[in-house]
Amino acid sequence: MMRVKGQGKLDEFAFVLLAGLVIIIVMLLVWGIPGPTQIPTINPTSKTLSIEKGSSDKFILEINVTSKLVTLTASGTIKDWVSFSDNNFESEGLTNVEVTVKVPKGEEEREYYGSIIVESQERGQVTMPLTIKVKAITEPGTEQLSRSIYIGDFTVSYAQGTETVKKEGNIEVKKSMSEDKKTTISASITRDINLVTGGSLILDVFYTNGEGNLVVKFNNEVVYDNKATLGEITIPLSKNSLTSYNVIEISTSKPGWKFWTTSVYRIEKIEFKINYFGDIEKKQTFEVYKDELTGFKEGLVSFYVNNYEGNGKLKVQINGYSLYEGVRRGPFELSFDFAEVGLVRGMNIISFSTEQETSYEIENAKIIITHEQPES
Repeated sequence: MMRVKGQGKLDEFAFVLLAGLVIIIVMLLVWGIPGPTQIPTINPTSKTLSIEKGSSDKFILEINVTSKLVTLTASGTIKDWVSFSDNNFESEGLTNVEVTVKVPKGEEEREYYGSIIVESQERGQVTMPLTIKVKAITEPGTEQLSRSIYIGDFTVSYAQGTETVKKEGNIEVKKSMSEDKKTTISASITRDINLVTGGSLILDVFYTNGEGNLVVKFNNEVVYDNKATLGEITIPLSKNSLTSYNVIEISTSKPGWKFWTTSVYRIEKIEFKINYFGDIEKKQTFEVYKDELTGFKEGLVSFYVNNYEGNGKLKVQINGYSLYEGVRRGPFELSFDFAEVGLVRGMNIISFSTEQETSYEIENAKIIITHEQPES
C-alpha cells in the first residue's frame, strides 16, 4: 500500500495535539474552574503612596472572595518592602488586610513600580498595581504643614439622546352639551433637567367624527388646538415649558354650530419624549500660596465615589493635566507633584468629568497640600 510522503509526521503531530488536549482536560477536572465568588475583587484596584526614605506607610486592602485559602504576594522592585497583616487565610466574603510598605533608607528618590497579587486556592486571581514615590527625608529644623481645600459632594454626568418619559394608550375624549370627557396624564422627568434641551408629544389618532377640535394642554398651556385627522400628530415642546413634574391634558372642543352633536376623538397611543444633551462637570478654582509652592512636599486629591451608572470613565484633572481616568466606586487618594500638574502660585483649577451616558456621585472631595517650612 502506498504511503503519502509526510503522512507519518502528520500522524505524530495529531497524536501530540490530542495528548495535549487530554492533559488540559485532566488538569481542568483536577484543579477545577473557579466560580464567580472564588475570583477575588479588591478595593482599591490600584494604589500610589508617597513615602520618605527610611519611613513607612499603610493602607487597607478590601478583599471580597469565598475561598478555603487566600494568598497575597508582592511583586516587582518593591516586593521586599511590602508586608501584610494577614495572609494565607480562609475567607467567606469581605476581609480587610492592612498593607504596610517600608522604604529602605538607601533608595533613590524616584517612582518604583510593583503589584500585589491576590489569589484564591480555587485559582481565582486579581492584581493591584502599586506605585511608590520615594521622597527625601525631611531635614531637621523643618516642619510639615498641611492645608485642606474642601470641594464637597456633587454629581458629574454626560448624556445625549432621546428618552420616552411617559406612554399611555386607549384614550377617548368627547364633548357635548351634557358631557365633557377629558384625560389628564402626569409625567415626571427623572433625568437632570439641566441636560434636557426640548421634547415632544406624539399622538396616534385612530378615530374622530370631525365635529370639534382636538385640544392638548401641556402644563396648562395650549400646545395644540386643531381639527385632527387620522394618523400621527407630533407636537414640539420647548425647553422652557418642561419641568421635573409635568401635566398633560387632552380634550376636545364643542362641535360648533351643531350644538346638538358630540365631538369624539379616540387616541390609540400618546408618547411624551424628551431630548437631552450635555455634561455636568465639576470645576473649582483653588489658591496655592507662595510658601506652599516653594516648600511643596506633596499634593493629594481625596474623595469617595458613592455610586456610578454607565460604563464611562471618571476623569480628574488639575490645570488640564490628568490625575485619573477609570471606572470604579469607593475611596480615592490621588497624589500629585506640583510640576506634574503645572501648579502655580495663585489660582489653579481642578475638574471632575465623565463620558457619555455615565454619571458619578462623589462625596467629601478635597485637596490636601503639604509643604515644609523652617521651624520657628
